[in-house]
Amino acid sequence: MPAPVAAPAATSSDPNAFLRALPSSDETQVCMGDIKGNASAADKQTCANALAFFVSTPARSYGADVGQRLRIREMTLNEIPARCEVVLEIDVTRDMCNVYGTLHGACAAYIVDPCSVASLVGLGLAVGVDGTGVSQSMDLTWHEPAPLGATLRIVSSSICVQGRIRTARCELWDREYKKLFVSAVHSTVKPSSAKGHKL
Repeated sequence: MPAPVAAPAATSSDPNAFLRALPSSDETQVCMGDIKGNASAADKQTCANALAFFVSTPARSYGADVGQRLRIREMTLNEIPARCEVVLEIDVTRDMCNVYGTLHGACAAYIVDPCSVASLVGLGLAVGVDGTGVSQSMDLTWHEPAPLGATLRIVSSSICVQGRIRTARCELWDREYKKLFVSAVHSTVKPSSAKGHKL
C-alpha cells in the first residue's frame, strides 16, 4: 500500500487546483474505458484521486479499510440543469455487517459520505467551483437490509452547488437496480476563509 501523501498546496486561481494536484496511485490510475460516462478522462481521474485522498488509509482516517474498496464505475454530466451523477460499487463483506449479517447502519452512513461528495466534486470540476466541503447534515432512510455478499451500486447525484452550500442525493441499490437499500440527502458547507466567521 502506498505511503500517505500530504495535501498539496493550491498555487493558482483555479478553485480546484488542490484537487487537480492530488497524485494518482496504482489504485486510482484510470484507463479511458474503465469508468463509463461523458465526463472527461482528466475529470474522472481527478475524482478518483479525490476519493482516494479523502478516504485515506486506516492509519490516518476512520473507515478507510471500507472506503478503499469503493470503485467508481460511471461519471456523467448533464448541462441543463447542471448535474453530475457518479456510480460506485462495493461488495458487502463481514466487517461491514451487524450481528444479523446485513449492512450496518453506521457503515451505510459512512459509505454515503464520500460517495455523495463524489458527484459534488465532479460537478465542481465541470463548472469551475470547489465542490468539497464539510458535512452539515445527512438524512438517511433505510428501505431494506443489504445482505452479506451483496454488491452495492451506489448512485450519487448532485442537487446543487451554490454559494457555500453543496447538496447531493445518494442511493444504495443492489447491482441490478431491483432493490433500494438506503437513500440519503447529504449537505456540506464550504468553510469561510475569514477568521471568526460563524454560520
